[in-house]
Parts: sequence; C-alpha cells; structure tokens
Amino acid sequence: MTDNVIIGVNILEILTTGMYRDSRVIFREYIQNACDQINIAVKRSVFSSIDDGEVRLWVDNKTRSVSVEDNATGIPASEFRQTLYSIGESPKTLGEDIGFRGIGHWCGLGYCKTLIFTSKAPGEVEESIMVCDAEQMRKMMNEHNTHKAFYSVDDVLSASVKFSKKSVKDKAAHYFKVEMLEIPDLYAELFTLQEIKDYLSFVAPVEYDTPWRFKAQIHQHAERIGQPIQEYNVAVNAQPVRKKYKPSFTTSKGEDTITEVDFKDFEDENGNIIAWLWFGISRFQGVLKIENHMRGIRLRMQNIQLGSDDALQKLFKEDRGQHYFVGEVFAISKELIPNSQRDYFNPGEVRLQFEHKLSDFFNDDLSRIYKAGSAINSKFDKIQKVDKIQAEISSAPVITEEQHKKLEQAKKEAEAAVLELEKIRKRTSDSLVSDSFSTYEVVVSEILKRNDEERKSSAVTETKPEVNPTSVAPVVTKSKPKKADRFVSFERVQKIIRELVDPSIAEAIIVKIEEEIG
Repeated sequence: MTDNVIIGVNILEILTTGMYRDSRVIFREYIQNACDQINIAVKRSVFSSIDDGEVRLWVDNKTRSVSVEDNATGIPASEFRQTLYSIGESPKTLGEDIGFRGIGHWCGLGYCKTLIFTSKAPGEVEESIMVCDAEQMRKMMNEHNTHKAFYSVDDVLSASVKFSKKSVKDKAAHYFKVEMLEIPDLYAELFTLQEIKDYLSFVAPVEYDTPWRFKAQIHQHAERIGQPIQEYNVAVNAQPVRKKYKPSFTTSKGEDTITEVDFKDFEDENGNIIAWLWFGISRFQGVLKIENHMRGIRLRMQNIQLGSDDALQKLFKEDRGQHYFVGEVFAISKELIPNSQRDYFNPGEVRLQFEHKLSDFFNDDLSRIYKAGSAINSKFDKIQKVDKIQAEISSAPVITEEQHKKLEQAKKEAEAAVLELEKIRKRTSDSLVSDSFSTYEVVVSEILKRNDEERKSSAVTETKPEVNPTSVAPVVTKSKPKKADRFVSFERVQKIIRELVDPSIAEAIIVKIEEEIG
C-alpha cells in the first residue's frame, strides 16, 4: 500500500519569497524566460537571429509597478492556461534552454499585490490573460498556517488566479508580458530605476559596453573554442542595458588600468572543455573597492550570471584573491546543472572537476600573478619617488645638501629596484602576465635613463658652506634643466614604448607616466 502524497500550500511560499535571498533575482528569472522564447522564435524562423528579439523592462516609481515584455513567440491560447498554471513542469530541455524547471514565472507573487501575465501568439486575434491576486494568495496561506482555515494548493490557486481573453487588432503581433503592480515599499529596489540597471548590467545576458575595448578579443576566444557568447537586446525604460566593464578602476591603493585580457580553458578528464575564463591584466595595485560593480571573477552560464559577484569566492584560499581581478567564468558542460536558486550548481562529478580545476588555477597562477604584481608595484614606487623629489627640487631656487643627498639616495634605490624587477620577471617567466610585467620594466628603464640624462645635463656646482636664510644646512645651487630638454627626453620614452608595446597598452602607459611626472 502506498501512502498518498500531500502537497501543501507552503509550496507556493517556497516558490516565491522563500526561493531567493535577493528580490531582484525575479528580473533574472523573467529575462531568462524571455531569452528562451527568443531562441525558440529563431528555431521557428519567426526571427532570423536573436538580434531581432527584444526584452523590455518598464519601471514606474509613481505607481510602484514593473513590467517585463518580449516580442518572441508568445504562448498560443490553447497552451496558455496549462503552461502558466503548472508548477514544476516545463516543456523546456535541460542543457539547451536557460530555464527548465517551470517555477520561475511564479517568483513575482511574493513581491507585489497583483501579478499579471499577458500573451499572444502569431496569427491569433485574441490575447490571453492570467491575473494573480498575490495579496489574496498570501492571506489564504497565512490563514492556513495559523490554522484559521484549511486550504489545498488548488483552493488557493482557484481563489486567487483568474483567466480571460481580450480581442486585438494586430493579428500578426506576438509577445509575452509580465506585470507586477503595487510593489510594497519594503521592496523599493524593484521599482528603483538605477538599482535595477546596476543589477542587470552584470546579471543579464547582454553585450559589453562600448568603453570595454577587449570585447572583440573575448568574443574571438569564445568562437575559437566553439562556444560563442549569446547576447540579447535588453532595455530598462528604453535605455539599453550593457555589461559595465571599463579599463580603469579604483583599488585600495589608488587607480589602476586593465592593459590586456588573458584566457584559460578548463577541461574534464576526457579533454572536453567544461568552462572557460577571461580575466583582466593590470598592475594589481590592490583589491578593487566594494563599490566597483565589476570587481571579482563572476560565474555565468549561457551568459546569465549565477549567484552574486562572489559565487566563486570559496575557490580562493585567500579572500582577497578574488577581488584583485575582473573577469568571467563561462560554464559550458551540460553536466553542470544550476540549482533551483540559480546561485551555483547541483552536486555531481563534473562539478567536482570544475571546482578542482578552477581552484588550482586560482590559487596557483592567479595567486602568483597578483603577488608578483604587489612586488613590482613596490619597486615601481621607488622609481617614481625619483620623479617626485626632482619635481620638488625643480621648483626651488636652491637646494640644500640634505635634499641633494635625498635625491641621490632615491636614484640608487631606483636603480636597485630595476635589478629586482629583472629578478621578478625571471621568476614569473612562465606566468601568464610576464609580457605585461616586462612592459613596465621598459617604462622604468627609460625613466631612469631620462633621470640620468637630466643629472648629467644639469650644471650642479657646490659652493662653500654658507648660512641660507631658509636653512641652516649647506646649500647647493643648481641651474634647472631646460624644459625643452625634458620634453625631448620624454619623447624618446614615448617612441620606445610605441615601438615595443601594443598600441592600446602603449597609450595607457604613456598617459599614466604623464599623470605621474606632470
């Protein structure tokens, strides 16, 4: 004898407010459903490519409402009720479609007073409508849980969900729309425009922003391994959403710039690629500040972010390691199955391989990179110190013997730093960023050469000790190097950099030097 299985009304709460820690995840759920329908539209030749598809979010602060609409296939009237009324059942295919559990469309119920679904398929003369009284649903679940009444799942759905149809003039139109009405102030982030745009700029499957000059390289690598990145047209209040990556950023120790990107493919034991990574190369001045939305190596599947920016944090031995970098891991294997919250993967053999491969790379290669970067920055600071002291001296009519010794000592330390840089370069010769480090060595060497030229060209003559009104120490009079001489020297630096380095990297270095030396 088999006992009857009872599915209680609390399943509805689990699928709404109980499912997600971050209320904004509902946007991801509705966008991924829209993207799946856009893919279907391409398969059915409704669209020639996913570029024809559009996902539009509309946010109204005054009415505290949000809507998400796409122009894909829509749901045929004959399938509308069964498709939307179902819980945990979906015609989608795991590994091919983004969503596959048949629960995501219910997620908005926990965050608004009324949830409305409207759809129309091509060729139909009516649109199908499903209105969910979310407030009534929550009231009945509360009565059930406090034993004031007893309800089944069917009782709750029957009392709070209504279906209807409405005639439309445009027979060719096709769309699907979700509306969340009267969102409580408790969930203000759901109707705050900037909050939504910032969130979707890294979560949604959209293209990289224009300032991100490495996007072509990233796409080329993805195509080279046979895994092109799918990018969809998503907009909030008619403003296109883009991944907000940019070359320059602020760290705990000052400004830094990404000068190039590198890649790593991760294979399973049979040689099949299960995931791949791109990450930015910078001077690794320090960890990116928390207010920088692009910080960290993010986890994506089918170009939609899984979890938050720290989904891969546990794979780094050092907490700080994750935040030295900017990058994305694209999970590929169909054996990597997102969990119901879509913040990581279900347990499995391929997940173990995935974690093992990434952990090794993060704590070996990437760890070596940012630690070597820290050492290089320390040496680089010693070299830049020469410029700072010279700038102070150049503005004074006379310099003291103490200042003169300070400058000479700084130059000796700078020359020693160059030798240390060479040792670091040799130690990291197998590193993914050895070329980037050697780039800075070229700059460093040229700065030292320039300093040496200025020292030789400067007519520095010592005088007999005398009392200086502004100092009791002996002074040294110095004729300043002509401004033209300094400019010519820097021109040589620019020329050498442009000859040895990729144009985009060269310009970034030149700008940085100009900022430093004024």
